Amino acid sequence: MTSRTPVNVITGVLGAGKTTVVREMVAKKPSEELWVVIVNDFGALGIDGALVDDVSGRVVDGAGAPRVVVREVSGGCACCASSSPFEIAVAQTIRRFRPSRVLVEPSGLGDAGKIIDALRSKNLRESVEVRATVCVVDVREFGARATGVRASELFRAQTECAEALCGTHQDVADDGDVERFREFGEGFWPKKNDIFLARERDWAVDLATLDAACGWESRAPATEDEASPSAGAGASRGRGPFELVPRLVANGTPWMVKNESDDHYASCGYAFHADDVFVRPLLRKFFDEFLLQRADVVRFKGVLRLGAEWARPDVDKTDPARGKKIAFTESSYRRDSRIEVIRRRSPDVSRADDDDFWNEIRGRLVACRKPPRP
Repeated sequence: MTSRTPVNVITGVLGAGKTTVVREMVAKKPSEELWVVIVNDFGALGIDGALVDDVSGRVVDGAGAPRVVVREVSGGCACCASSSPFEIAVAQTIRRFRPSRVLVEPSGLGDAGKIIDALRSKNLRESVEVRATVCVVDVREFGARATGVRASELFRAQTECAEALCGTHQDVADDGDVERFREFGEGFWPKKNDIFLARERDWAVDLATLDAACGWESRAPATEDEASPSAGAGASRGRGPFELVPRLVANGTPWMVKNESDDHYASCGYAFHADDVFVRPLLRKFFDEFLLQRADVVRFKGVLRLGAEWARPDVDKTDPARGKKIAFTESSYRRDSRIEVIRRRSPDVSRADDDDFWNEIRGRLVACRKPPRP
């Protein structure tokens, strides 16, 4: 089986500066690599592709052969009207050029989450490895020159979906705009892998950012065994910042990270592979009949895949007479399914009882997962 080609989606609303970022990225890529840029312009006549192509002609190898190839998919967003042409364009360019990397610049009107779904479709999953999504954000949207785009569902979806946020227009923004942009980026859960300004890095996105793997943030230090490349699903205790990078396997054992504090609070996070699908009625029963009935559970947060849809579980407060019920709010996050639960521990709860509680949640979540096809 041939290795899959890394693909990064570079998203952002109209005018954020995506095309400029992509142009500079390909101009500063490793000289020995051949990259493909697939540009999805909303208009019938593609302009962004021509702007990127202008750079690609100047990026050549020692023999004068182009080291960047631009392919354009015009006439609609890849996430909806032109999804089939988009998938065909990706498959054809990978088969023909065998690139080291593919960058996808969707239309500013496109939902990056649905584009990632297309890249993970059965037509592409054998040849494509979806790596980190970068959302380009105009930092002026956080100051006096804001256009109101931050209130749009599209902006929410694009920023929520991304592993990294790239701020642009720093040179014509106020320092306060930049600081508020950073605060905005740091407020996400799950955490972003990277928040940076394009001009800070001379417009070149670090390859480590593009190749970022699924990460799990916690406050507990990893032991030497848990941090090793061979570690499987594990748990950690203690204090101090660190990041674990789980190796998630479809339909495998979920990754667990436990954390406890001195004031009788404990938490546990669970991460599932992006291909794991949860059955909505079973998941609703888990929340309504178990988790929401626990007086010791003080908070939970998560993003879970429910078939073609990804959703956040939230407490439905629209009808207090019904008692606590769960509601699922659509999310554009696509990295993995994950949930974190915070519990208030009684002083007389033993370590064994605590472990039993967290393992029970894991078992119940696994039972909500759709069984794999034979």
